[in-house]
Amino acid sequence: MENSTELLTTIKPEEAITNLLGLESNLTNLLVNSTIETNPSEPEQFAALNKFCGSPFWDVYLSWNVSNPEFTPCFEKTFMVWIPCIFLWIFTGLEVYYMLSSKRWNIPWNWLNLLKLGITATLIVLTISDVVTSFKTASANESVVFDVDIYSPLIKIFTFLLSGGLVYFNRKYGMQTSGLLFLFWFFLALCGIPQFRTEIRRGQNNDIPPEHYYFYTSYLIYYPLVCLMFILNCLADQAPKERKYPQSKHPCPEEGASFLSRLLFSWFDPLAWKGFRKSLETKDLWDINIEDSSRELVPVFEKAWQETLAKCESAPPNQVAEAKFKSDSGSVAFVSSKKKKEASVLLPLVKCFGSVFLFGALLKLFQDLLTFVSPQILGLLISYVKHDEPLWKGYFYAILLLVTAMVQTLFLSQYFNRMYIVGMRIRTVLVLTIYRKALKISNSARKESTVGEIVNLMAVDAQKFMDLVGYLNLIWSAPLQICLSLYFLWQELGPSVLAGLTLLIILIPINGFIANRVKTLQVKQMKNKDERVKLMNEILNGIKVLKLYAWEHSFEEQVLKIRNKEIKVLKQAAYLNAGTSFIWSCAPFLVSLVTFATYVLVDDKHVLDANKAYVSISLFNIIRFPLSMLPMMISNLVQVRISVL
Repeated sequence: MENSTELLTTIKPEEAITNLLGLESNLTNLLVNSTIETNPSEPEQFAALNKFCGSPFWDVYLSWNVSNPEFTPCFEKTFMVWIPCIFLWIFTGLEVYYMLSSKRWNIPWNWLNLLKLGITATLIVLTISDVVTSFKTASANESVVFDVDIYSPLIKIFTFLLSGGLVYFNRKYGMQTSGLLFLFWFFLALCGIPQFRTEIRRGQNNDIPPEHYYFYTSYLIYYPLVCLMFILNCLADQAPKERKYPQSKHPCPEEGASFLSRLLFSWFDPLAWKGFRKSLETKDLWDINIEDSSRELVPVFEKAWQETLAKCESAPPNQVAEAKFKSDSGSVAFVSSKKKKEASVLLPLVKCFGSVFLFGALLKLFQDLLTFVSPQILGLLISYVKHDEPLWKGYFYAILLLVTAMVQTLFLSQYFNRMYIVGMRIRTVLVLTIYRKALKISNSARKESTVGEIVNLMAVDAQKFMDLVGYLNLIWSAPLQICLSLYFLWQELGPSVLAGLTLLIILIPINGFIANRVKTLQVKQMKNKDERVKLMNEILNGIKVLKLYAWEHSFEEQVLKIRNKEIKVLKQAAYLNAGTSFIWSCAPFLVSLVTFATYVLVDDKHVLDANKAYVSISLFNIIRFPLSMLPMMISNLVQVRISVL
């Protein structure tokens, strides 16, 4: 006791206070570190991010299982900042490709592009100031500057420099709008909402430490500037001064429309309103876009076609066995002959329009995947109604369901727009190429191909290519949707889905048999059509002789005879197509009926509750579209194959 009293008297008050403060600091650090390491809501894979930020990256009790959710500061400074920046850096190469492919140049300086560059420079200066202030605050308080306070601002600085460079070069290469910059600023503004809400709440509650007051003010300036940049990117820049082709008298407004206008097709609204008020005339229509015109498309296709012809001529000939009848001996001999490889028109078409078609296929893939998000959200919404959960989750699920449907519609509309443009371009190059070939054809070759056959190639066969392109992606999209639907149905109903799958498998051979029959009828139809057009051409060429000898009725009977053959074939094909459509229209209903009946009857414990019923019905409705469109796509594919052959 005496020793302890002497010890207390020897320690100075200042030293005691210093020791207590040091002990408190050590205990605080120990508690924080132990919380980060032992918090059950923190997955182990986030340990590196926890160390990177000096605080938890994700806390489920702060962001989800709470009545008033918010993200952790680490999540707001990393994930919500990095995702838009990574998006911009990944797709910059595509933006550069569009710049180099531009047919217009040199947009004049104006208030829009100058304001974009000015705001971008302001954001760069503001971010640099945040980094400098972080180091000053840390040195003044003798604290540690975590990596997130260094690397996240640096990522933003370099990304803002890149966006400013894209604004400058877009002006130079005549790009009046940029979809990449629009999406970047949209994602950055969207991801900044949680932190902006957090800062506003802290300001209202007066919960801002003095050393963080600068960062609070800085973000209140930073986020409105980001929103302003997003609004500016919704507008289109002025028309460029120089262009490859002269300006047309009635240019299509799509050429100078902003990305948002193209996304929503609002550039078409004036023509729609004009058509609503009065009947449209030829003078009301716009000129075709330069990139869709024949003078821009045909040279590219002609180059690819000549390359294909050169490869076929240089390729070694194929050995073909032919049967020949010998009249002297009355026997049949098989003679081996060499035949040159025939050039196909498909490869040049893929070279010319494959990139646009592939981009459309990518949009279709995203749309298909989003289709299966809605049933999952619907299941969560039904589960929310059953359980006692915070009110904000119900609003969140409802808004998410609406946003998913809207984004899905945008993807689908842009997909069909791209596909119909590709189909129109294919039809343009095929018609013009056939017409050029018809003008250069030799007399010997003219005997093998009549005028009627050439007209059929331009009027009928080329149109079939255009009709097919819009649904060609169903070759992989329809099986993908069916497989994903069956997978999610298996998660809901288990092995009972096999009953519906068996019914689908039974229907596939029926559809294959009908498709082969339609193919045979289509071949007959093409032969009858060629024969009729050939006969009509001969009648028109010799109309004077027909009138002179009064042969009108006899030739009329011949034409009607061929026409009756065509009608007979068309009726048979129509009956087969109607039967196919009926079978596949009933297929979703039959599959759902068989599946539900099997699920309920196979086990007494199986109960078809609201969650399983509504989610399963929505999945069955998804199957309905690919099943109904698949037969039409197969029919069009068969017709195009006949046209190619």
